[in-house]
Amino acid sequence: MTKTRTFLAGILVLFTLALCFVWPMPNGQLPFHRNGFIYPVIALSLGLFFTSPQARAQLHGKQLRFVLYTLGALTLFLLINGLFVAPDLKEMIGTWDGQWVRPALLFCAGIVLLPAVQTAFPNFSAARLFTLIVLSFWGVILIHLLDTVWLYWRDGIIHWGETRIVFNRTRMSFQINMITGFILAELLARGLMHQRFLRLSTPVLGLLLLSNLVCTALVDTRWGTIGLVGGLFSAFILITLHNMQRSRVVLTCGILVAIVAASAALGYASWKTDPRWQSLESDAITGWNAPFDSFCYIKSAAAPINDMDTPMNHSNGCRASFFHQGWKLVFKYPAGMGPHKEAFNYILNRDLHTDRITIPHSHYGLIEFGLQNGFAGIAGWLILLAGCWYIGWRHFRHGNTMIGMFLLLFTIGFFSRTLVDHNLLDHYLEQYMFLTGLLIGMCALQQLRADPPKI
Repeated sequence: MTKTRTFLAGILVLFTLALCFVWPMPNGQLPFHRNGFIYPVIALSLGLFFTSPQARAQLHGKQLRFVLYTLGALTLFLLINGLFVAPDLKEMIGTWDGQWVRPALLFCAGIVLLPAVQTAFPNFSAARLFTLIVLSFWGVILIHLLDTVWLYWRDGIIHWGETRIVFNRTRMSFQINMITGFILAELLARGLMHQRFLRLSTPVLGLLLLSNLVCTALVDTRWGTIGLVGGLFSAFILITLHNMQRSRVVLTCGILVAIVAASAALGYASWKTDPRWQSLESDAITGWNAPFDSFCYIKSAAAPINDMDTPMNHSNGCRASFFHQGWKLVFKYPAGMGPHKEAFNYILNRDLHTDRITIPHSHYGLIEFGLQNGFAGIAGWLILLAGCWYIGWRHFRHGNTMIGMFLLLFTIGFFSRTLVDHNLLDHYLEQYMFLTGLLIGMCALQQLRADPPKI
């Protein structure tokens, strides 16, 4: 039995790392569907955990009750509410299962992953596991950089804003920001608090950070750049507040100057390489009330003309229109329409009595969640996030500083991204739920209550 458990735990670790590497890649580019990793990870982690009294004893159940009860209640509500409001029950149940139940199971799998593995590998620490996961996620960024170098060697130009390993720039920027947030927090913690968590040397972390910043400039996403800068300042503020009395003023000010300089460099690179900034205000004003027969909603239609007498930029203007019309629909249908991958598109075509609307979604995660699940669904989601945030804050302030900080920053960053991007679906939500569950599980481990390691 011990050999079997050791073998299954090894498979669980390998499948988890492989999943983290392939997660943002389209299934069409893979030799198999990524569910071939997801469901074994869920089954193995839960199976190994619940069949081991030792693993179950490692977790503080009281710390997990609120988030697990909230997750269960929200899962049940999304189903019941959908049964009453959904126009197509079969599609609703399929979407609820694929877009919510699977991420919820990944959340639970993340919580029990480390104790499940440690029943077979007692010396496999939280820091080692999380370091391997970060490197697996970073593998996608590395391949993108190598592909960019190859394209430059072949064509003699830099292919700004192009991605081939993932579906689009949004996916790549989400991947970059996620990994960069952890790296920045680790580097700032080493500099200001003399604590470390990731099992990588500081020069290696510096190289990873540099590669991520270069990749951010290459991908050329404005919201991704803003999110990266926001994460940088958030990590600095958290660490400074935590360590205010012990921090050295000169060191703190020096790091702040470096952060401002790096942020300015990123902002300047985005401004110079992305012409959309130049007409942002004019396009947003024009797009706020863009008609439903414009190219914002019908791909083949004409673009409205802004007050600069130029065609409105789609990203600048249409996002303003989607925000405006999206929240109007949320208030119009306060109970939502049930889980549906293209709720915005469906409601517009239905209400306008047409089938010409081609825009699939509103580009805003929180709006899409509201269109599907109503205000009660939004409230449930925010309560779940608040529970995760509270666990992170409590551990950040009282002992588990590094893991708590990672959980805090990741929760804040993901929520912030839902306000500007459609990331409450597919692999975005799956990654968030899994990593959040993993960090919460690490916070709840009994052996992690000791003082954090020093440099």
